[in-house]
Amino acid sequence: MRALGVFAVALGLAAPALGTGNPVAGKTVFRSKCGSCHTLKPAGTVAKSANPGPVLTNKRETVGRVMKALSGAGSGVMPTFIGVLATKQINDVVAFVVVASKPGAK
Repeated sequence: MRALGVFAVALGLAAPALGTGNPVAGKTVFRSKCGSCHTLKPAGTVAKSANPGPVLTNKRETVGRVMKALSGAGSGVMPTFIGVLATKQINDVVAFVVVASKPGAK
């Protein structure tokens, strides 16, 4: 239930700006904050973590799934980034991952 509350707060914070993220800025944030745990070829990242997250290359991520993961409401061990990243940074990362996780993205 706690995860659902966190997700609701995350959507509330990000809802006005969903879909308005800047994928170019998101790539920079992704590389610095997400790239040690997630492999994503268009970001030039390869997971180096002892507990890496899923490979995102060719994964076809959606805004909802990425937002859920960033809010800590997803399955797995990914921590929340609400309160760690600014709302703009979260929206930028979401925009980047949605574009960059499509098959053939460069």
